[in-house]
Amino acid sequence: MASVSSLATYNKTPVSLAVGTTNVTIPLLTLSSKSKNVTMPIQLSYNPMNLKVTEPASEVGTGWSLFGGGVISRENIGPINEAKYRPNATDYKADEFDDVFHYNLPGISGRFRFNRNIINNTIDVENLSPNKVKITYIRNSDLNFFKINSFTITDEKGYKYIFSDYSESSRDEIALYRSAFFLTQIRLPNDIPVVSLEYRKDDKHLSDDPLSGVIYRSCKLTKIISEGVGSIEITYVYDANKENSMNDPYSISQILLKNMQGNSISGYRFSYTDQGLYTIASESNGRRMLDKLIKLNKDLVEYEKTKFTYYNPNGGEVHPFGPYYWTPTFDSNNVRAYILPGLLKNIISPTGGVVEYNYEPHEVFFNRNTPEYLQHMQSSKGIVDPIIQYQGDFASVLNMDTNQSSTYNLTISGDPVKQKTVYFQFAIDELYQPGIWVPDPPTDPNDNPDPNNPGGSPGGHYHTELKYVLKKDGVIINSYNNSNTQTDYYLYPGNYTIEVTGTGGKARLLQAEIKLKNPPYINKNIALEYGARIKSIKNYNSSSEIIPVITESFSYNNFNDINSSSGYLFCNEAEDENITPGYVLYKNITTTDEQNGYSRYYYKTPNDYPKVPYTVDGNSTEFWANYMIARSGILERKEVYNALDNLLSSTDYSTTLETLNNVPDLKINGFNGIPTRYTKPAYVKNTMEISRTYAGSQYMENKIEITNNNIGNYEPAYVKESASDGTISEKWVRYALDKNNTRLLNANMVSVPLEIETKVNGKLIGKIETKYDDISHLYPSSTVTTNPNDGSVKTFEKFDSFDMYGKIRQLTESISEATGIGVSSTIIWGYNQTLPIAKIEGAKLSDIGNLADDIIAKSNADINTSTEVSLINALDTFRTHPALKEFEITTFTYDPLVGITTITPSNGMRETFVYDNNRLKSTLNVNGNIVQEYKYNMKPQP
Repeated sequence: MASVSSLATYNKTPVSLAVGTTNVTIPLLTLSSKSKNVTMPIQLSYNPMNLKVTEPASEVGTGWSLFGGGVISRENIGPINEAKYRPNATDYKADEFDDVFHYNLPGISGRFRFNRNIINNTIDVENLSPNKVKITYIRNSDLNFFKINSFTITDEKGYKYIFSDYSESSRDEIALYRSAFFLTQIRLPNDIPVVSLEYRKDDKHLSDDPLSGVIYRSCKLTKIISEGVGSIEITYVYDANKENSMNDPYSISQILLKNMQGNSISGYRFSYTDQGLYTIASESNGRRMLDKLIKLNKDLVEYEKTKFTYYNPNGGEVHPFGPYYWTPTFDSNNVRAYILPGLLKNIISPTGGVVEYNYEPHEVFFNRNTPEYLQHMQSSKGIVDPIIQYQGDFASVLNMDTNQSSTYNLTISGDPVKQKTVYFQFAIDELYQPGIWVPDPPTDPNDNPDPNNPGGSPGGHYHTELKYVLKKDGVIINSYNNSNTQTDYYLYPGNYTIEVTGTGGKARLLQAEIKLKNPPYINKNIALEYGARIKSIKNYNSSSEIIPVITESFSYNNFNDINSSSGYLFCNEAEDENITPGYVLYKNITTTDEQNGYSRYYYKTPNDYPKVPYTVDGNSTEFWANYMIARSGILERKEVYNALDNLLSSTDYSTTLETLNNVPDLKINGFNGIPTRYTKPAYVKNTMEISRTYAGSQYMENKIEITNNNIGNYEPAYVKESASDGTISEKWVRYALDKNNTRLLNANMVSVPLEIETKVNGKLIGKIETKYDDISHLYPSSTVTTNPNDGSVKTFEKFDSFDMYGKIRQLTESISEATGIGVSSTIIWGYNQTLPIAKIEGAKLSDIGNLADDIIAKSNADINTSTEVSLINALDTFRTHPALKEFEITTFTYDPLVGITTITPSNGMRETFVYDNNRLKSTLNVNGNIVQEYKYNMKPQP
């Protein structure tokens, strides 16, 4: 559950320079499939925006997310959709479904929501992302309730992702609702399944009684199965003590890649520590921190370790700022000297190298130089902005002597209608003696005798004092008698009186006011409530070194004014305004390696796009165009300089966006003084990239212009390249909608290029079309080329046969225009139809007949050295078979999920590849001699 919520962070605010984060991703394992277009990678990613105090540590540790499989997570906006569903409602707004669903799957991410269609009495899915994926769902059969059983997402190339497993949560308004859906199967466009996923499901009850109510139902990925290839298996540890804590009670202990026989190929073991980040009640058990990532070989023996360290408050005090809790560092006088506990500090690699991450709080632009703000600072109540304000020196404004007068006039200068802060200090210079006699009730041998009764008792002492009373128009404002103590007042300028009372003496009234420091003033405010940004990344050869070999530093100041931040606050559309929303987005970022030079990045933000008057439900508001794309930052320009500040290269990026007007409005909730506005999804219509390489004042320029398909798929439809020598190259790409291919459109294969036409300086140089004429499947049947000289069309190659997974079995090339006959090649697939074991050039499948049955069977049985030798012998027999002597044959063997082990061309000069711990160790020639060797220098980690 925790990691599902952390995954949504990547959709809301992708990792990028523009948001002050850096990409920390560790690829772990990859499981292939029988389809070349479907792979299942598993990787770890770190995002500092997941360090909120309300964000539980995930199953792989605080800040970390495990990407594998796929998930549709849910962002609840207000009441749960299911709780407010009324089947017979006719008032749309009463049943408006606000919840936003975020989908993450291999190569695809986006968002959608439901829309209650009262005309058709249906609940439709509205895609909120600029793509053409098709999203459908199956609901429960009882129409009195709205409950989803499964989703299917069909990508733009026709692959289907089915989500039929789910987790459940509870809220006050509903007992259980389905909070996330998980990928359970991937199907090819022809509906053949290639990957399936299994989950561990557990219920958490209100009590130990299994019949008590369910609080939540977890759903944890345990196995990814690629039919005929192998699997990835994930092992969890459940810790009941971490229930109701800031941790997912499940942690991943091990991930293994296994072959089809169930034998381990490689894997990783996870080691954790519990670290108390905050001295608050919910942190009593600490937070799970990923300590080590341990790589395993096929025998599950550890052979590599990657270690992680984090910033630790060391028991120090923490200060809450919105959803982040910071702790001061050694320099408490520096407002930027804070660190966010739990942030990733070091990654120590298996080779011993160290990457160190240094952070600082975000800063946002705040204009301190406007006349209005400066005037306000001069009349503020106390010092509210110490960056530009300070308390001036005290100066004597009145000399007072009670022997001369007890009342004095005081004038405070300034605008009489604007209050200002005034500091007074009553400095007593002399107290007249002897003062007044004050008797002491208890007997004290040190008391002075009563001057009026020397022999009497009790005794007493002489008391002296002076105090003043501040009055305006006879009304007492305040009175003090503490000598040299500063007192502040918020007063209107004008005339006042000071009355001095007491036993008599001399005193001075000292006055000070708020002053403004000399300009210019910095136009930035620290923004602790929005988390941390990357400050520098340092690379060391080992943990014992103190001087980095490479340092990359980041600056976020405005390029035109180093005293101004380029950061501005934004929030995600539909984000809950009751929680501190949003993030900081920067327009200008400088990166430098502190040796060779630096680079500057210019970004556009939503503020660069118009806000126009708009009406929603009869209420006047504003429409903010292109918000959903611009909120992640749009790169506008990049400049590269050397260490002498000479411009070496520049790239300008021009992006034209267009609103998708056929989708509903999305609310951008107001926050931080910004009013509520509305937007719609948009897509990139055109881009232009102008690159220049400089040599002094001279430069070479290249330009690339791309126009995207604005109806079919938002993919490139026209590309124009202008080279520095004046050459203009153009390319047109046409898809199923352009070619009116209804079969592909019905399969949602809308982004498969069908025709590419190329011109240089206006002259046609090539045109190739991929045909899908075979109605028995959804794979290409041939490619057809157009002769640029006479416009004639010829078949370039034919795809004669595919297997059910889309792998080519026979193709024909060099086709004669006169006869239609060409040269065929046949590919034999082995290892359970997953890998090519023979390529026969010049042969058709009919020429092979059943001659390949033995090599296919032996490849399917190849599980060790002995069976591989048997396969190689069979391949040699096949390659030299008399019936195939007219053909060129190349054969291959493999360690599935590891790599190719032999390549034997038609001349028999075999190449052998040797592996150690799944890494290529050496290449051997036909005589067994090493022709290439690979070394891996690993340093043991504690």
